[in-house]
Amino acid sequence: MTSQINEILVKCLRIPGQSGFESPIRAFLLEKLRNYGEISQDNLGSIICKIRGTESQGRKLLIAAHMDTCGFIVHSISAGQIKCLNFGYRSVDSCHLQPVIITTNKGDVHGLMYAKSDDKKESSFTIDIGVQSPREITELGILAGDPVHFHTDPFLVGDPSKNIICSPRLDNRLGIFELLLLAEQFKKDPPPSDVYLAATVEEEVGARGAKTATSMVKPDLALVLDVTYDAHPVTMGQGPVITLSDRSTILPPHVRDFLLALARKHQIPIQTEVWNIGSTDAINVRTFGYGVPTIPVLTATKNNHTPIEMGCIDDCYSVMKFCQAIIERCEELLTVFRS
Repeated sequence: MTSQINEILVKCLRIPGQSGFESPIRAFLLEKLRNYGEISQDNLGSIICKIRGTESQGRKLLIAAHMDTCGFIVHSISAGQIKCLNFGYRSVDSCHLQPVIITTNKGDVHGLMYAKSDDKKESSFTIDIGVQSPREITELGILAGDPVHFHTDPFLVGDPSKNIICSPRLDNRLGIFELLLLAEQFKKDPPPSDVYLAATVEEEVGARGAKTATSMVKPDLALVLDVTYDAHPVTMGQGPVITLSDRSTILPPHVRDFLLALARKHQIPIQTEVWNIGSTDAINVRTFGYGVPTIPVLTATKNNHTPIEMGCIDDCYSVMKFCQAIIERCEELLTVFRS
């Protein structure tokens, strides 16, 4: 990971920012995105970067990726142990004996996560920082409500040329990385219509930032960038994934056919998925106002919502190219949506 753009991805992955505590990653993105367009912010903390198009009467296009991640929050302190509540991690066992950082008003405190499943309905998450009394914990500044995140550095596995990366927070820092790739491309080759790049907050707890950001932009068309499951027939490293159905989206066949033909024309590998579970920011984007035509363009990853997720960096570049192709055919696509 020596190239400049991959260093940016690594920075995105190292920076914490679980739902409701996005300040660190927001500060990083504000620094990056102000180089590309006009910056605004909604009242929940989502960032919107407006990139002006070359056509004065063009459409407004929203490309959204959530900046928040899963995480934990300190619940209580008892007998030298720190009890936590889980925000989104699905596998209790995968959290056991993982290094974590508690962010306090006095600074970061390192610890070790202990996790167990008591029964099918209850899970227990405890952080050990090597002390014996509640007094020692509070002296370090740890309080109920402090955020907790996993502390593992990103690393490549297997053949380095395959660009397979393992890290916490691939969901959805891969989508954020794709936003930054698009911003750089638009700086070189401005889009025909105004494009609003939105880094949204609190997706993992109800896609809240997507709702407020969409109300600010009022887009004609939206693309949602996120990750999805590496599960048959979808495989990481095989290009963007179009969600045809999940809890947030149903794309009609004529829209599907248009997008698949567009990918073939630009020689972009493409995949599709069909679910009746799961959702993305699309759930609150597509239902804004009278409705916004919305396409989830996702990146397949393994071990979703665990301390160490796995994905292919090459997929991010394919997502960027596919989004560019969609933007160039915006008017035709909107006509297809209405047919």
